[in-house]
Parts: sequence; C-alpha cells; structure tokens
Amino acid sequence: MSNYSIPYHDIDILIPSQKFEVNFSYTSSQMPNFIDSMIMRLLRISPLSVKNIAKFLGMNQRESRIVLDQLITNNEVELQQDGLFHLTNKSMKYFTTVDSIPKVASILEHTHSLIYELTNFNYIAQKPDNNMYGIKLIATSTHAANSENIVRDRFQKQFYQLIEEDIITLKKIEGRPSIYKMGTVKKVKECTVRKSLDLHVDAQAEPQAIKVLDSIMSDELKDKTYQALGQSKKGNNIRDILNNLDGFEQLKLNQYFKDGRFLAPNALFDSINPIESKSSDGNHLFIGPCYSQSNSKIILNKIKESIAKNHQVSSIYWLAPDDVFWGKSLRFNTFINALGQIKTKQNTDLQLKCFLPMHDEQDRTSVNNYRKIIAKDQQKYFYGIKDGILDGNFELIVVKNEFAVIVLHVLDSEAEYLTSFPFGSISYDKQLVNGLVSLFEAWERPKDDGGISFGQMFKKHSQS
Repeated sequence: MSNYSIPYHDIDILIPSQKFEVNFSYTSSQMPNFIDSMIMRLLRISPLSVKNIAKFLGMNQRESRIVLDQLITNNEVELQQDGLFHLTNKSMKYFTTVDSIPKVASILEHTHSLIYELTNFNYIAQKPDNNMYGIKLIATSTHAANSENIVRDRFQKQFYQLIEEDIITLKKIEGRPSIYKMGTVKKVKECTVRKSLDLHVDAQAEPQAIKVLDSIMSDELKDKTYQALGQSKKGNNIRDILNNLDGFEQLKLNQYFKDGRFLAPNALFDSINPIESKSSDGNHLFIGPCYSQSNSKIILNKIKESIAKNHQVSSIYWLAPDDVFWGKSLRFNTFINALGQIKTKQNTDLQLKCFLPMHDEQDRTSVNNYRKIIAKDQQKYFYGIKDGILDGNFELIVVKNEFAVIVLHVLDSEAEYLTSFPFGSISYDKQLVNGLVSLFEAWERPKDDGGISFGQMFKKHSQS
C-alpha cells in the first residue's frame, strides 16, 4: 500500500500556445555522382590529361570528355594552358583533406509549422486543442506580443533537437544540415494544448506532486498551474455540506467529517476497502467526480445492467455542483457522449437532463462559461436552474426507478488538495431515488407553480 495512488479529481489545463509557420534555408553536403566524384578525387591529387583520366577510370577518351565537359559547365573543373585538367576554386572547397571524399554544399528552402507554448516557449509535439473542457492558463502579455521574435531565436537554438526528435523532417542528405538563413517566422493562430493533471493522493490521502508537468520542463508553467488552481480553490464549504445532509442519512456521509474538517483518509480507506454492512444495502463510495474514468464506468455499467434486466429506464437527471473545477476535463465530454448514446430496450433514446446552476435567466456570464465546456451537439441535454440548491456543493445523478449517485464537492481550506475533493455514494434505495426524482420534477415546474428551472440553457442564448 505504500505505493498506492488514486486520483481525487479529474482536471485538464489548457496551455496558451500559438501555431507558427517557420521559413528557413539550410545547407547540406552531399556526394556528387560516382564518376564525377572519382574524377575530382583524381584531380585533387594531381592535374591530369583526358588520356590519363580515361585510363584510370577504364573509359575511352570520348566518354571521359563528355563527363569533363559537364564538370567544366558546372565550374568544377577547368582545362588550363598546360593541357591538363585542374579543379577550380569552387570544387577545391568540396574537400577537407587531400584523400577525402568530395561533398557538395547545397542551400535548400524549407517551411514548417510548429506549435510553441507561451510560458517558456517549448515546442509541443501534439495537435492543438479545441479550447474547451479545462482550466485555461494565461500567458504574459510580453510573451504573447513578442512571440514571433522569441520563436525565431528559440527555433535556431533547438534546430538540431527538432531534427533528432523527427519534429522537422528535411530532405534526406548525408552529413548534418545547418541553418543558412532564417526567413519569416509568422504566427498563424492562437491555440491551446491540453495536459491532463494527475491529481492523486497516496494511501494516507496525502496529495502527490503533479508529475505530468515535468514533461514540459518549465518552472513558469508549473507556477502558473499551481497559481490557477490556487485562485480557483476558495473558502471552506464543510459546514454548508453538513447542513444539507438531511435526507441523505442512510448514506452515512457525515461520518467523514469531524470538527469542521474533512476526513479524507477515512473516505479513501472505505472506497478501497468496502465494508460489508455498506455493500449489503447497495452503497458504493466514490472518490472523484461522476465523469472520472472509474466512476463513469461504474455508472454507465449500472444503467446498462438495468436496461438489460428489462427495467423501465427512461430518464436520467443530473445536477451539477456550483464548483469551478467541475467539467474541466475531456472525460466530462466523453461521459456526456456515452450517456447520450445509451438506448432503451425499445431502441429509443433515454431522456437526459443536466441542470447547471445560474443566477437567473439573464445570467449570460454563466451561459458563456458553460459554453466553454459543452460542445454544440451536447447542448440539447443542458438546462439552467436557480443557483444555491444544496448550497451548490452536491452533484446528483438520478436514474429514475433505479439508483442515485450523490457526490459532495468538498472544499477544506486547511487541507493541501489543489482542488475540491469530490466523494460520495451510490444508492439503490427506492425511497431516496424516488424522492430525488420528485425534486427534479418539482424544479422543472412552471415559475408560477414554484419551479426554479430556466428551461434549455442554450436555446435562448445561441449567440455568445
């Protein structure tokens, strides 16, 4: 257990980057063809007549003269007054020593597209991202404004590394190419590059270092990541959570809090060591949000199992927490897609409704923020709802007639976790499940009947 590690949240960061088109010329050395090379090697030792050249090469004088004429045209060989053929100043430079093989220097043009992140200007060997489902870091204004000049300098310093790592593929040549002249370095577009943070705790629920950032090798990027997470994690919501656990007593989630603190080690222990008394009543302890890799797999399998048993599964309700870290992962998108593709036994779509907290119907800030984590083809599943439900700290997924998942998004200001710490339970208790379904149905009622839902979120806000 000493090496045990478990993810406690699922967060991606979006690294500010730019795509550049880099134009440059480079020199390369390549051997002339075999006959030309042999003639030049002979003349490097000593000037010769056409007769002697032909004799050395086993050719007749006519064949030798044809080759020599082409070398004269290329200004690589000349016939001097002594009647002998000599190398020119140009071809003499092809040799490093008297007995070396001649290498012809060429100047070739090349244009290549590269992506550089804007914190430390490391090139990124991956495709740019769609700029959604993540916490976006902000580049310094000086880096963004002077990026073309910085990349011009950085590219020249990294040239051989780019070649060795096959980031740049040049024309196949012998020898090592070198930059002859830098052309234009043009910023093509702004983009982001995604990195999934490995937010893990050990067996004692102590947070572990984010290892994925080491691959970028940028202290500034690490600082910006920790800064962005720190700014987003605000306050302590444990008292509010405890005040809203009425009605959820059977899940026994209050046992993981004491003296205003979250007992994460206890929750972690129970999640990996299920207690018989708990497993017997259908409960399962989750660590992480509903869309995390392990949790989403459990939830999706439970839904499919219910359908396979001919249970009348028709509706799925999902209440999002008012948590800045929620939905900031590509797995959020993957989970929604998977839920949307589930079919009933009659091959009809399940009715999926996800409720997102917002201040009121005119809360365009929330709409625009949610637009950054919800793809257009998924917007039909999302509805606005008045914020403040359960103080915004609960994530609920309720499958009508089947089960409910209750996840608390805990903020403990005295703990060292970089984000909120989601944990919760799944229950098959019909009274609890039906009670939550009734709540969702009540929230959906018209305003004059006490409803607090604002209807489909993006229907009235198609323009950003």
